[in-house]
Amino acid sequence: MKSPIPTLILCLILCSCITEYLPPDIDTVTGILVVDGMITDDETVIKLSRSINLLERINNWSKYYINDARVYVECDDETSIEGSPDLHDYINMGHYLIKTGKLDINKQYRIKIEIDESDNKTSVYYSDFLYPLKTPEIDSLYYIKRGIGYAVMIHVETQSPDKSELYCRWSYKEDWEVHAEYSSERFPYYCWNKGYNPSLLLASSENNFDGKLNVRITGLAPRNRRFSVLYRIDVNQNALRKQAYDYFANIQRNDQQISSIFAPIPSELRGNIYCESDPDRLVIGYVDVSLTSKKRMYIPRSANVYEPVSPCMVATAQQLNLQYETDFIRILQYYELVPNVGYVDFDCVNCTYWGTEDKPKDWPNDY
Repeated sequence: MKSPIPTLILCLILCSCITEYLPPDIDTVTGILVVDGMITDDETVIKLSRSINLLERINNWSKYYINDARVYVECDDETSIEGSPDLHDYINMGHYLIKTGKLDINKQYRIKIEIDESDNKTSVYYSDFLYPLKTPEIDSLYYIKRGIGYAVMIHVETQSPDKSELYCRWSYKEDWEVHAEYSSERFPYYCWNKGYNPSLLLASSENNFDGKLNVRITGLAPRNRRFSVLYRIDVNQNALRKQAYDYFANIQRNDQQISSIFAPIPSELRGNIYCESDPDRLVIGYVDVSLTSKKRMYIPRSANVYEPVSPCMVATAQQLNLQYETDFIRILQYYELVPNVGYVDFDCVNCTYWGTEDKPKDWPNDY
């Protein structure tokens, strides 16, 4: 048997050489303008924020969003459309909405951003002028659930019309209805909630000879209350230029490898946005121009994808006093369903635990 001593010595030498790795210019990437969005037909949404130090401990994310800029979509025919901050809830901090209407595929468009700096100067940023890309239609939007306990997988399928290479980016928003377990005159019974995709959804047909793409948009647990009454998903699909796809793919890899010493630092993620007054100033972002294809899907409770959570337990006043005493009463702010018969947890009769009474304007269920 070989002696373990040489191995132990080697391990000690290697361990003694390990030190914390800090990229040489890590402080210089803090506070850089970050632009996320795409010029599309109908309406364009642009998100503005500032980069942060990877080692910084964040207590207040809101201070990194830029909510007081001026954002425009400009056309090469010298027309311009100004956007407005879309700040109706915390999810949309730093967002600007521009009503772009129909885009002309024979004209070029770009983003213009004006930001007032602390020194009373205004910095002006532009993206490159680009022609709108045509986006193929979404062939199908569907879900898969393989059995009890399996997640609900939502997929989108599309194809390049001429079987050429296709680069796409998707976004989606969700709306769903949720009910209380029991009705009550004191609390709302019908509620709604909403969501959106927080991550980059990208795909390329580079390795597909037929230009087809089949991508999983999201996967949701079957016990998720999204499916308890009626669920809706609206998917937007946009074609990308290869340069834009490569940029976003680099961003995606950076997010996935952020804790690795081999991950690219933000200064490597340069896009197509520049500062007019200081062309050497670093800006993170790539604004492409693309027409949008849309598709909507509903999943009702009758689709049988929902696996209900444990039902609300009803107990009599006698049972409460006997089994749980004051702890049960303190935790479950009890509400009497039928006088002298039973009590349930507060969230069993109040749907606002799972949503709000803000019903989407085009929701199909009418109460």
